[in-house]
Amino acid sequence: MKKIIFRVDDRLIHGQVIEGWIKYYKIHHVSVVSDRVAGDALQKMIFESSLPPGCELEIESLDDFIDSFTKEEHGKEFFLVLLESVNDLYKCMELIDSDIYVNIGCVASREHKVEVSNTVFLDLSEIEMVSIIRNKVDVYIHKVPWEPSVEIRNFSRLLRGGLS
Repeated sequence: MKKIIFRVDDRLIHGQVIEGWIKYYKIHHVSVVSDRVAGDALQKMIFESSLPPGCELEIESLDDFIDSFTKEEHGKEFFLVLLESVNDLYKCMELIDSDIYVNIGCVASREHKVEVSNTVFLDLSEIEMVSIIRNKVDVYIHKVPWEPSVEIRNFSRLLRGGLS
């Protein structure tokens, strides 16, 4: 497993992330990248209190994260970056390279979205963004580490046929 994980999960920190990712890989540094959470003191406090002891949490706006992220700072230990949406992941594309594991864990079902897996539902613009990211690095749907991941290889059939 690569040491730096960029995970899209619209619930950000929850049981699956804590038990499945943070404890499983003994991750000591987590960054929540969300403009919404960065401006919400109550949500920040809830997230900070939910992590296991010894785990540092940084909550940043998307622009602050993009401006400050360096791989070298986190190269030897696992580092989990939680992003709220595929759109946020796409905005981080310049930061992403083959040293980073890109994982879409949970994107809830909403109107005009299609089921990509039982936890990931994407609309046409999100599929296009994932396809562009996929041209640069491998992208996986991966709910928890002990379950098999599914590599997203090709959305062209979905893009050709639309999402009707």
